Amino acid sequence: MRFSHFEFDPQADRLGEGPQSEVFRATDTQLGRVVALKVLRPNVEIDPESSRRFEREAKHTSLLQHPNIATIYEYGQDHGTSYIAMEFLDGRTLDKVLKQRALSTDECVRIGLQVAAGLSLVHSKGLIHRDLKPGNVMLLENGQVKLLDFGIARSMRESNITQSGLLVGTVLYMSPEQVRGDELDVRSDVFALGSVLYHAATGTLPFPGRSFPEVCMAILDGNPKRPTLVRPSIPRALEDFIQKCMSRDPQQRYASGSAAHGALLAVSESLRLTGGVESAVTLRGAVFLMPLALVNSREGARLLASGLRRDLKSTLERGTALELTLVESETLPATEKDVFALRGSLDWQPPSGTLEWVLTRVEESGKEVELARERVEHADADEWGLQAQLVGATARMLKKRLGEHAYKMPAEQKREPARARTHILYAHDVMMRGTSRHLLAAISSFRRAIEADDSLALAHAGMAEALVRKFLYFDGDRTFLEEAQKSARRALVLQPECAEAHTSLGFALAVAGGHTAAQREYRISIQIDNKEWFAHRLLGAELAREGNFKAASPLLRRAIGLRPTNIGSYDHLYCVLKASDRYEEALEIAERGIAAGRERLRNVDDDQDARVHLALLLARMGLADDARSTAQRARELYPKDGFTLFHAACVHAVVGDSEVAIGLLRDAQARGYFLQSELQRNGDLDGLRGEEGFQALARG
Repeated sequence: MRFSHFEFDPQADRLGEGPQSEVFRATDTQLGRVVALKVLRPNVEIDPESSRRFEREAKHTSLLQHPNIATIYEYGQDHGTSYIAMEFLDGRTLDKVLKQRALSTDECVRIGLQVAAGLSLVHSKGLIHRDLKPGNVMLLENGQVKLLDFGIARSMRESNITQSGLLVGTVLYMSPEQVRGDELDVRSDVFALGSVLYHAATGTLPFPGRSFPEVCMAILDGNPKRPTLVRPSIPRALEDFIQKCMSRDPQQRYASGSAAHGALLAVSESLRLTGGVESAVTLRGAVFLMPLALVNSREGARLLASGLRRDLKSTLERGTALELTLVESETLPATEKDVFALRGSLDWQPPSGTLEWVLTRVEESGKEVELARERVEHADADEWGLQAQLVGATARMLKKRLGEHAYKMPAEQKREPARARTHILYAHDVMMRGTSRHLLAAISSFRRAIEADDSLALAHAGMAEALVRKFLYFDGDRTFLEEAQKSARRALVLQPECAEAHTSLGFALAVAGGHTAAQREYRISIQIDNKEWFAHRLLGAELAREGNFKAASPLLRRAIGLRPTNIGSYDHLYCVLKASDRYEEALEIAERGIAAGRERLRNVDDDQDARVHLALLLARMGLADDARSTAQRARELYPKDGFTLFHAACVHAVVGDSEVAIGLLRDAQARGYFLQSELQRNGDLDGLRGEEGFQALARG
C-alpha cells in the first residue's frame, strides 16, 4: 500500500493501534529509510481536539532531540488524513515486559535513569508529558530506552486541555492533581515516573483497582504500600527515591525531571558501592534442583541434563549459604525450611543448547509462587564446553535472582572485633604463601572474621582480594570476580577511607580487564595510606605492562621497602630495570631478592610464593641449575597445585626448557589455573610462542 511517499503492508507491517491512530512499519520512498508511520484514523479527523492533539504531538516531539526520546522525522497529510513519520524502534514496550516479570534492581535503575534523562529535556523545554506509563517506554535490544507518545503533552504556557472533568491520559500512573483535573506542572510527570518504577520494581500496580472509579479513589484517598512490603529485596535507597517521587504533596517531590535524574544517579552510585545491597544479607533455607525436562529424546541428552544439575549444584554451593539438594522426582520433599525450587527444561540441538528455568518459592501452604523465569542459550561443538557455559550463565542468573529474595540476617549480632582481627592477620599471612591450599585456608579465615564482626571493612577487603585469587586459581569462574567487587564495595560502604578495600577493588577490576579503573583505585589507596604495599606493587606492575618503566620503578622499590619478605616485588622490579637498560641496578635488585628469598624460606619453608619467585630470579641471573632445583623442590612440596605448576613452567621457559615448560602449563591448566591472560601477556613465556603446543594452549 502507498500512503503519501510511504509504502507498507497494512496487515503484515502493523505495529500497533489505539482508538485515535494506527502505527505501521513503512519505507520512506524518498529517503529510502524505514520509519514508524503513525496515521490518524479517518473518523477521528472530524474531532478538532483529537486532530489538534495529533498535531501537538508532532510539534512538541520535534523540539526534543535526545537519545532517550523517539525522534520525529515528519508531520503531514495525505488526502485529508494526518500522519507522523518517526524513528523506527526495534524493541518491546515496558508494559509487555512487566506482564511477564518484575525487574531486577539493576534493570529498574538503568531504565529509570534513561526515562528521567528524557524527562529532564522535556521539562527544560517547558513541556509536560502527562502520559508517562510503561506503554510509552520502549526498551531496545541494545539496552537503550526511548520515551514515546507526546500526544497529550502540553507547554506550561498553554491552558489546560482537560474539559469538564475529562481525564486525558492513563489513570493508573497519574498524580492526584491530574486525577482531580487541576492545573499541572512538571512534578506531575515526576509522580508518574515514581509510579512506573514502583510497578517495575515490585511487579504490582501502586494503585490497583477493579474499576476506573476505584483506581481514581485509591490515588486520591490512599497511599501505596511501601515497595519493600511488596518485595523485601528492594534496596532502601531505591524505595526512598520512589516514595519521594510519589509524595501526595507536589512540594515534597523532586522539582523536575532533572532533579529526579540527579537523585537517581546518586541511588545508582550507592548501589554500585554496595554491590546492589545496603546491609549484610545471607540466603537461608534450601534450593531443590528438580529434574530437567527434555524437549527431545536425542541420545546423550539425559546424561547432559544430569551433568548440568550436578555442576550447577557445586557451582552454587561456592557462592551461597543455601542448602542445595538434587531431587530425582517431580514431588518436592517435605521441609520446614524456607524453600526455593528450580525447575527447567533442556533443548539440546548440537552444537546449541537451551535451558529454560523457573524459580519458585514454596509458601507454608505448599503453594508455589513464581519468582523468576529465565532462558539461557549457548552454542559449543564441545559437549563439555557447552555444559560449562550453560552452568555458568545459569549460576550467575540464579545468584542474582536468589539475592533479590534474600532473607536479612538478624539485626542483633554479637561482635568480637579482637577475634576478627586475629583471623584477618592469619588470613593475609597464609594467603601470600601462594598455593590453592593456602588460599582456601585464607578464605575460611576471612569468613570467620566476618562472622565475628561483620562491620570490619578489613575483613571484607581481604575477602575481596582472596576471591580475585580464587578466580585465577579455579578455572577463571567470573562469579568470583563479581563476588570480589561486591566484597570490596561492601568494605568501602563500611569505611570509605579503607586503603585495602580500594586495592582489592582495583585488583578485581584489573583482572576483569578494567585497567584504567584499576589504576585509579590503586592511586586512591596510596593517597589514603602510603604504607599500603600491595597497591604499590600492583600499580607498578600495571604501569610496567604499559611500558611506563620510569613510573613503575619507584612504586616497586617502595613495595620492597614496605614488605621486604615478598620476593615477587624484587622479581617485578628486576624486569622493569632490565627493560629500562639499567643492568647494574637490575643485577643488584636480583641479588637482594635472592638473598631475601633464601632468608624467607629459612624462616617460613611453606612460603611457596617466595620459592617460585626465588627460582625465577635465579633463572634470570643465568643460574639455570639452581633455578631448576628450586622449581623442582616447589613441585615436590605441592605436586598438584596449579599455582606452583604455572610458575615452575615460567622458570623452565626462562632457562630454555621449552618442552618441560609446555607440559607444566598443560598440567597447571588441568589443575584449574586460569592461563588465558597469562598466555597473552606474560613475557616469561615469549620463548614458547613459536611452539605448536603453546599455540594449542593459547587457542584454548
